Amino acid sequence: MHVIALASDDSAGAAYRAELPMRALGDAGHRAELHIWDQRDEPPPFEQLRQADVVHMWRLFRAPARRLAAALREAGVAVVFDNDDDMTRVPKGSPAYREMSAAKEQVASELSAMLKLADLITTTCGELAARLRRLGGGDTRVIENYVETGFVRERPAGHDGVTIGWVAGAEHRGDLRDLRLRRALEQLLEQQPHVEVASVGLDLGLRSDRYRALGTIPFPELPDAIAQFDLGLAPIANVSFNRVRSNIKVKEYAAGGVPWLASPIGPYKDLGDEQGGRLVPDHGWAEVLTELVVDGDARAELAARAGAWGRTQTVAGNVAQWESVFAEAAERAGRTVTVSTAGGAPAATSAAGARGRMVLPRPIAAADPIAEAGDGPPGRDAGSPPRRGLFRRRARR
Repeated sequence: MHVIALASDDSAGAAYRAELPMRALGDAGHRAELHIWDQRDEPPPFEQLRQADVVHMWRLFRAPARRLAAALREAGVAVVFDNDDDMTRVPKGSPAYREMSAAKEQVASELSAMLKLADLITTTCGELAARLRRLGGGDTRVIENYVETGFVRERPAGHDGVTIGWVAGAEHRGDLRDLRLRRALEQLLEQQPHVEVASVGLDLGLRSDRYRALGTIPFPELPDAIAQFDLGLAPIANVSFNRVRSNIKVKEYAAGGVPWLASPIGPYKDLGDEQGGRLVPDHGWAEVLTELVVDGDARAELAARAGAWGRTQTVAGNVAQWESVFAEAAERAGRTVTVSTAGGAPAATSAAGARGRMVLPRPIAAADPIAEAGDGPPGRDAGSPPRRGLFRRRARR
């Protein structure tokens, strides 16, 4: 099967919804590519895109993307659209808030139009799938985010002190405020001299010399940062945007054997001890944090469970979910693709990395319907190399 992913940027979100799935498909023997297209310049050459069985589009729903999707479908190429956030309810702390909130109705309208163009839609959780269906995404499938294999680490041997860590983007400012976490963490640091706090991304503004703001770090360095934590935090306030978040943050912690604490809503509400963490009510953070930082045995037990669960949450170990969706979309577009998966388990790859593949495409349409229509930019020169997103940007959590 030949799958081409198009992503609007090369952020951490694009990594989880496009880059890592393409890499896993490639490792499983498929032909998979990733191109970054911000819709301000021309897309990859149409002649190149129409050779794919499936074009997977992450967060691309503006007019240029819709024209491209329509042209691809006319050419017999399946289109799978992926959206992993409710962009009609972006929180005030988010960098995208001003743009999205000012044109909320337009965003909803354009997103709805794109949903109706896709053969299949993918997203990260059931509640977001339901919201997308209400906007017009009739056949929406849930594929959770999964970690890159490099996140899987063995916990280091015991050491003095406890480091509490939180990986958080700017949109978590509201959670920091609403859950009164700054005061809870400052009190903990005052009362427990063996505790340190570190944050990646959001500066928590804690008044203590045992607090470290690590700033924004490149995505490939995130596993190393998490490896410094003895306890990871995933607090979110009970607001609409948070209720449809991905659960990837606790998976990142768990893959490194880091026990975690999370809010009992949205992506985390069905997780707990078996996955190596605990759920904390809104105003119970001070109490639960104190309990765990003084109980090394409890942390060790949770860490073991976190590591065991985290090892099952890799993209490579769950690639069959993406494979199944793409194969079904290709068949809906009139193509027949053969993939060697059985019972939903990841397929084994032969020594040569090859798979059986049969493609019966529908008749190919005109060479470049986008350019011929006169309402879109011409394609790049066919010899231009693809722009590949390899986590070059900073992670946005």
